[in-house]
Amino acid sequence: MAPQYFPCLFRLGNANHYVIWYSDDRDGLVRENTRVVTFPSLAELRADAGRRGLKVQPTEIATYDWDSLERWCDEPVTSGIAVGPFLNAWNMVLDMLPAPEASSLFSHANGRNSALYEKRFRANNLPTMTAPGAEYYPV
Repeated sequence: MAPQYFPCLFRLGNANHYVIWYSDDRDGLVRENTRVVTFPSLAELRADAGRRGLKVQPTEIATYDWDSLERWCDEPVTSGIAVGPFLNAWNMVLDMLPAPEASSLFSHANGRNSALYEKRFRANNLPTMTAPGAEYYPV
C-alpha cells in the first residue's frame, strides 16, 4: 500500500506550525536533511506537498497543542486529565523519532512504560476497543 499524507497543526511556542504526517509501514513526518519540515500556513504546506509529488488527504487537520502539554508538565495534576490529547501526543512523538534502530531518550522511556501507555490507551474508551458498559477510568 502506498503511503498516505495528512496535514497536521502543531501549536508550539504560541505559534502555529503545519507539518505533513504520513501513514505507511512506519508512520512519520516528512523530513528534509533529518529535520521535520514545517510550514507557517496550510497553503504553503499544500504547495510544498505538490512540489514533492505528495497527495495530501482532504481531511480535518489534526491539531497538537504542545503548549498546553508543556503547561501540564510544569504543573501536573491527576484530576481532569484529557487523556485523548496525551495519547495523541505520545503517539506523535513516537512518529517523530528517528528510525527504530536509532536510540533516543524517549524511545528508551517508551520501552519501559508500556503499562502507562496501556492505561492512557484504555482511558480513551474507544468504542471499537471497549465493550458496552465497560468504561475505564484510570486512577
